[in-house]
Amino acid sequence: MKEHSKFFLNSLDDTEKFAKKISKIIKNGVCICLNGKLGIGKTTLVKFILKNYLGKKINVSSPTFSLVNLYETNNLRIWHYDLYRLKNKSEIYNLDIELALRDCTIIEWPEIIEDILPNDRINIYFVEINNTKIEISVRSNKKVKL
Repeated sequence: MKEHSKFFLNSLDDTEKFAKKISKIIKNGVCICLNGKLGIGKTTLVKFILKNYLGKKINVSSPTFSLVNLYETNNLRIWHYDLYRLKNKSEIYNLDIELALRDCTIIEWPEIIEDILPNDRINIYFVEINNTKIEISVRSNKKVKL
């Protein structure tokens, strides 16, 4: 994986600005994987991505218990997975992953299914620098303009 860029998030405003950049690459076939410790802001980023993509605030909840939430627009479906509770990677097939990968997918905790994900996915890594600063690294095999 090539590293394309790094960003530093010091506030929710910074997170929303970063999400606005990501929302511009949302389309069918895009797979975005969010990696980072519990509570670091992955779901918050998804909320802002969807808000910016849709142009309006919508209710985005963490799919920690349902494992997947589906958001439909006129021309695109966005599948938001949270695989934190997934125990066996074969369970992902009960959650329509083959169908989802044709649409747009955003996956939190993707490590358990990494070997079935497309090689040209976008990996976003969250690393806590201190209590108020997060470093974001974006890596992908395909060219991503942010």
